[in-house]
Amino acid sequence: MPEHRVFFALQPDAQATERIAAVTADARRRHGLIGKPTPATRLHLSLNVVGGFRGPPPRAAIDKAASAVAGVSARPFVIALNRVESWQGDPHPLVLTGEEGLIGASALHATLHKALRAVEMAPRREPELSAHIALLWDRREAPAEFVEPVTWTVREFVLIDSVLGEGRHEVLGRWPLA
Repeated sequence: MPEHRVFFALQPDAQATERIAAVTADARRRHGLIGKPTPATRLHLSLNVVGGFRGPPPRAAIDKAASAVAGVSARPFVIALNRVESWQGDPHPLVLTGEEGLIGASALHATLHKALRAVEMAPRREPELSAHIALLWDRREAPAEFVEPVTWTVREFVLIDSVLGEGRHEVLGRWPLA
């Protein structure tokens, strides 16, 4: 039975997705990476973990998480990712990340944590957010380098069920920012 990981995330819009594909292709070419790029339908920036489950997540857990964030109020914000780098691992994930362009994502992460904590679905202490989009995994390491920023206006956050080992993501819910 496959393992499922359920989490809140941000998904890039169509233009950002195209730009991410170009950044990934350029990094592969310049650094001799052979890892398969993350499919466009699975590109995301993880925010808050709801849980890991052996088999499909229980409906009660999904409903509880959805109910917890239903009242979350946040304004749309622009996200900007301007650095590509390999992180530790075997294979190494090649990620797109940034600094100042992630302030809105960090604020939303904190707001969601507070909402999930109120229903005992998050630890008391807020986990640190290492905001990034995984581009691919490769045995080779690529050096950290700046790229032209990939930006989009975040207008919603989603709840994703990721089926590990199957490369499948199912969006379980969407919440608009207003």
